[in-house]
Amino acid sequence: MRKDYELLSFIHGSRRKKVLSCLKEKPKTPKQIAQECKLSISNVSNTLPELKKKELVICKNPKSHLYKYYEITNKGKRLLQDKDN
Repeated sequence: MRKDYELLSFIHGSRRKKVLSCLKEKPKTPKQIAQECKLSISNVSNTLPELKKKELVICKNPKSHLYKYYEITNKGKRLLQDKDN
C-alpha cells in the first residue's frame, strides 16, 4: 500500500500521534486517553475531532452524553505502522 505522506505529516511529532497510539489496545474515553498520554483533557478533546475528520478514529457511542468511547480505525492503525517504518 502506498504511504499517505499528508497524513503522516498530520500526526508527525504531535499530540495526535500520542492519542492514536493510546487507542491501539482498546477503546477509551477522552479522560482515560488524557491520563494515559499525560495530556490535558482539553488537548485530547480538541484532538479527537481532528482525528475523526481524517477517519483515523471513530466514536463507538456518538449519541451518549457521558463517557464517549473512541477507537482507532484500520486506517489509523495502518498510519501508525507506516510511521514506525
